[in-house]
Amino acid sequence: MFSTTSAPPATRRRQRTGSDDSVAAQQLFKRLKRSGLTSETFKPLQNTPANGEVHGREPRPSVARDIDSHDPATHEHANLAIRKRGGKNLDRVRREYNHDGNIELTKNNTYSVSRLATTPAHFQSHQGSAKWRGQLVPSIGYAIATTQTEALVWRYKQGANASDSSKPLIIRLPHASPDTRQPLPLAALVPSSPEPGLLVVMPVSGKVTYWETISIAATMDLDRQKQQAIHGTIVGLATGERATNITDAEPQGFLITIDSGKIAHLSIADFQGKASISAQILRNTNSHNGGVFESLRTVFGAGGSLKEIAAVKASNTVHRGQRDCIIGTSRGLLQLWELSWSLTHSLKYEVDIKAKLVDSIYNLGVIPHDCENQYFGVLDIVFLPSGAMGQVRINSGHQSTMELLVLTVTSSVSDSRYALHVVGIADGTIHVPIVHPVSCYTTPISPESSFKPTLLVSNKGQTAYVVFEEAVVLVSLEEVLNSPDSQVRTETTKSQDPFQDVIDFRQGKGYRVVGCAMDIPEKSYKGSACTVMIQGYGLIKMSVAPLGEDLTFSDRATTTAQTKLEQAVFYGPQQSLLDFSGRPEIQFATEDIEDAAIRICRSITSSSSKHLSTAGPSTEQHLQRRAIALSDLVKQLSKHYQPVRPSVRWRLLWEAEKMAAAKAIWRCYCDAVASKPKGEKVLLHELVECISELDKTENQPDQHETDPVRHWLVHDVWRLQILLPWVTKALILLDEESHEDNIPMSSAYRARLISEAHDIQLMALQTAYSFRQDNASLYGLSEGTMIHDLLIEDGSGMPEIWTSTSLICEAVRKLAEYFQNFATDLDSHNSSDEEGNSAPQQLLEQTAQSNARLVDMSCKIHTERVRLLQADNNLEVRAQGQELEKRSDRYRRDLLKGLVNIGLYHSAIKLGEKFGDMEALAEVLESEIQTSQDDLDNNLVAREETDDVRAKIALCQGFVDLYFVRYGESWANAFFARFVDQGRISQLLVHGPKQRKHLTAFLRGHPECAAFSWINEVAVESDFAVAADDLGRAQKQAGTVWAKKIQLSISKLATLAAVTNEQRDEDSATLVIHHINCRVEVLDAQEQLYEYLKPTIRRALNDTPAKVDAVMEQYFKRFVNAKKALRSAMKINVKKIAEEKVLDVEDLVDTISLMDEDGLDPDSEFAAGRFLTAIKLVRSCMLDTGNVQRWELLGKIIWRRCIIQDNWSKINRTDKKGDAQVEAETVGTALFKTLREGFKSNFWDDYPPFEPSSVLGCGTTFESLRASSRYDKASDNAIKIIAQELSIEDGVLQTSMREGRLEKWWSGIIDAARMSAWNEAARICEDNSRRRETERRFRDQMNREDEALWGGKRTDGVELGVDEEGDVMMGI
Repeated sequence: MFSTTSAPPATRRRQRTGSDDSVAAQQLFKRLKRSGLTSETFKPLQNTPANGEVHGREPRPSVARDIDSHDPATHEHANLAIRKRGGKNLDRVRREYNHDGNIELTKNNTYSVSRLATTPAHFQSHQGSAKWRGQLVPSIGYAIATTQTEALVWRYKQGANASDSSKPLIIRLPHASPDTRQPLPLAALVPSSPEPGLLVVMPVSGKVTYWETISIAATMDLDRQKQQAIHGTIVGLATGERATNITDAEPQGFLITIDSGKIAHLSIADFQGKASISAQILRNTNSHNGGVFESLRTVFGAGGSLKEIAAVKASNTVHRGQRDCIIGTSRGLLQLWELSWSLTHSLKYEVDIKAKLVDSIYNLGVIPHDCENQYFGVLDIVFLPSGAMGQVRINSGHQSTMELLVLTVTSSVSDSRYALHVVGIADGTIHVPIVHPVSCYTTPISPESSFKPTLLVSNKGQTAYVVFEEAVVLVSLEEVLNSPDSQVRTETTKSQDPFQDVIDFRQGKGYRVVGCAMDIPEKSYKGSACTVMIQGYGLIKMSVAPLGEDLTFSDRATTTAQTKLEQAVFYGPQQSLLDFSGRPEIQFATEDIEDAAIRICRSITSSSSKHLSTAGPSTEQHLQRRAIALSDLVKQLSKHYQPVRPSVRWRLLWEAEKMAAAKAIWRCYCDAVASKPKGEKVLLHELVECISELDKTENQPDQHETDPVRHWLVHDVWRLQILLPWVTKALILLDEESHEDNIPMSSAYRARLISEAHDIQLMALQTAYSFRQDNASLYGLSEGTMIHDLLIEDGSGMPEIWTSTSLICEAVRKLAEYFQNFATDLDSHNSSDEEGNSAPQQLLEQTAQSNARLVDMSCKIHTERVRLLQADNNLEVRAQGQELEKRSDRYRRDLLKGLVNIGLYHSAIKLGEKFGDMEALAEVLESEIQTSQDDLDNNLVAREETDDVRAKIALCQGFVDLYFVRYGESWANAFFARFVDQGRISQLLVHGPKQRKHLTAFLRGHPECAAFSWINEVAVESDFAVAADDLGRAQKQAGTVWAKKIQLSISKLATLAAVTNEQRDEDSATLVIHHINCRVEVLDAQEQLYEYLKPTIRRALNDTPAKVDAVMEQYFKRFVNAKKALRSAMKINVKKIAEEKVLDVEDLVDTISLMDEDGLDPDSEFAAGRFLTAIKLVRSCMLDTGNVQRWELLGKIIWRRCIIQDNWSKINRTDKKGDAQVEAETVGTALFKTLREGFKSNFWDDYPPFEPSSVLGCGTTFESLRASSRYDKASDNAIKIIAQELSIEDGVLQTSMREGRLEKWWSGIIDAARMSAWNEAARICEDNSRRRETERRFRDQMNREDEALWGGKRTDGVELGVDEEGDVMMGI
């Protein structure tokens, strides 16, 4: 069935001695015998890898030596590099996984991934569709990669000496077919000394070639290569069958997997240890039917399908010359075979574990039982340690006990669910106590994949590595294997969420796994590592760190968002292999992602991340690396972890701004250090020293940290908002220290420090705002979010913006003011200090330009802070924003004036334009024009500078005219308002013809200018209607009675003119005139009152308080002395009257009605009609305003005061009085006089007097006064006091009604007053008739005399009349 051919050896072999031969023969004879099953059959060796591969075995001696030889020289050459004959210790080689030449691809607290530096460039360059197959042999540190026609062999584990490295070997394969459609040859390295051998199997033809050393195989002489090779053939391959895999099954053997289900046992040495090729298909010789097993289809039962073998794994040698292997199918059937050197084999047992595996998956609830269209299969199997690694225990009889870790897949249309099952087989009983679902990876296996998923387990059983073609999954097994109850569990349980993570390869790069193997660590090392061969990239090493002594398994329970982000940020951009974009299976809560991003950001800005160094020769590069890390962080978030809250995005942006600003500050510092004079300080160094220890990371002198600036830039960039306010403070402190030391700073030194301060603040803030503008989209901010680098979106809920904290706003403003004051003082001292030391003019000019930019920055950050405060939901914070906005406007104008003072009025104008501050522009331009013009008018300008000053005035005036066109109303309002504020409103009319439109709009929009606006309306606009309205508004602002009366009169004329010019209709004009007449009536009443009080006022000293006291003493004692509120009100009213200021109607009425009757002249017309005048005013206002309730209440109060002016109780006591006396007393009362005056003018016909009972109780309650609109703005307490005082008046009325029987007297008084008025009217009528009769008689007599004298009537037109006393008046 098999044919073996052997080429003659290249050298003579040393012949064994007889004794050696006999011993060897006896040992071989024993190994040829079938061994019985004992308890030691499956006892594991100490160094067998847990995955069952033989890569962990000791190197095989060369076939030229005795296979049992223990010659030290043999082991001395066991691990040489290629073509290197020097000695190397094996243990030292096993420490090579920490070689410093490797490139770290990623690292976290759990694992790290490194690229081995020993990968040949030839292998790294092969990407794309070319096929490779690889194998790694950790025990000797060699790797092999095969293509269709050649093999590449190199040593990937190097010794400590550089000389141990060597070039890779390229071996041309015999019998190879260049047809890429053919499967790749199978190749295996055979450990031997001094260098490994090479076994090659052609998968289609079955031809086998073996070289004892790779040096022979790599010879360029093809004939010599062929002669020194051992050749053989697997002749039993049927047509269409192909060898698919080769598994090391030493001693001296390999297992060849055939795609039809066959397993061939291949040996490379004969009984005497000579190189020889022989092979045999595994057959079950203990089968009851006695048939020959042609394939695993017959072994596993009828109906087996092709390509169902999932795993072929060999255990350690249990007896000399014997080895056990386990074969598993994808359907869950396991067979345990015993193999020997002599190619004898036997099947120990077979079990079907599929049902148990499926039940264990379903019991977890990961996959429902009734899920249809699912495929379940076994992918790989490895031996698990149980007390020792790879243990396979054999009990009495044929029952075996072993622990396996089985990788399974449950596939559906959309995804694949993988799981790791711990399977125990004891006495024919199958137990699946623990299942690890692989939750972090569900990508289905591609049908085109050439690499089968491989399961690797560390020798100590801590970690499982599930290697897929384009990813590696790490699963922690520590809880599973080390938990106290893991050995006694009998039911399937899910582990307590052990650590899992997936290491993905980038898509589209052509990277795919072609081989992998577990590394052999040192005995003292508690971690684990595996090496993976990746086509197109090279070898990578994945190391899982041991669990620290102070950590528990729960510390590795989950993969955190921070770990994933750190890997992407610090390792993603630096290499092309690993993909850190994240997987859909690994999801994190948004809060966790945001918290992780903020922590990582802070660790970067504070250099506290373990991935960042804190020392280096270049601070610039260190800052740049950190800036790049921040950029990578936000890119990762934006691309893979959306959405993130805006507040978090802003915080990340601000930290990145600080880093960019720190780089700018560092450049400023370098420039300052390079240019500073010897012996002078650098400001940044000083201000870092000034910062409180609580606000910075202190230097560690014991660690030789002596540079505070670099130390701050490394550790405290995140505190930049603390540093910037100290810039101004440091200047002040240095200045104070110099005075305390009696060593004042020179002007030049101070100017340099101020210049450095400007540079630090400007560069920091300008860089921050530029970074914000340039990177707004990167941080997820919309295009409309920023205008001029400022935040314009709703800022509610946002943290305080670092660029506009209150401290920074104040510091920037104060620094700008500091230089402006400094420059102004220097200018007044001719640019020198007290000692005559002048500051460099060039430096001052540069700083002045910087100051203009600093003023710009101050305005910007104040605007930003105002917006943030006003967007807050807290009303108090909003109020703070409004207050700050007012202060900011004032600050801006002061700073712009400061720029003008240092000669930068152009900059002031530009900044005013930029921020749209029309008030500041108006102030700058108008003051500049006014100041320059005053200098010209007062001859304060030198003759040679006159033209320049006039040009400056013309330029400023040009700006004024330009702004009327550019800004329109906003500029006009600001410009004209400045004239109003300065009391130069009359000068506005000068601009009327030129800026007619804007001036008219301004005046019409500002009622306070109504006193001048009507002139513009008449003279410029010819709009009499608007002029009348302006005058109506102006009279309200008039301070004196006469001014108000004049404005009302002119308003009446303007209204009439408007009717004439058809600018107002007659009906509306009539109504306006009626209102004017009502106001004039009130003014006439106040004039009457003033005329009556004038003698008293004039007799007082020329002092307003004295005048007030005099009037109060004479006229306001009886009714207001005991009434605090009314007395206070009267004093105010009297003061206004004395100053001829206008009183409100209600105040005027109160004043008239509260005057004492006793202090008045009883014969004066004012005294007799004062109450009727007050009542008339009330009625007129009632008709004018339509507010009946308000004025009716006031009218009743006035009427009550009129009634109680006299003592009606005394009048009612008529006993012992004649009618004349009673009549005289009644006629002398204020009530009678008021009624009589009303009847005289027929006033009571339309407005009947109130009866005493109807005015009783008016205004005496809080509710009645609060309901009146007169007391809308009064406090409740004030209203209560007024109500109490009015109640006193009401009490007097009640007494008059009760004791004076006023109601009884009422009708009689009415009749008597009416009769008195009629009688007086009749008397006046009679007097008028008598006067007219006298005039007639006198005229007739004169006519008669004229006729007699002149012969006719008088013709001179002289008219005659008679006055009231009967005297004749001529010329009437």
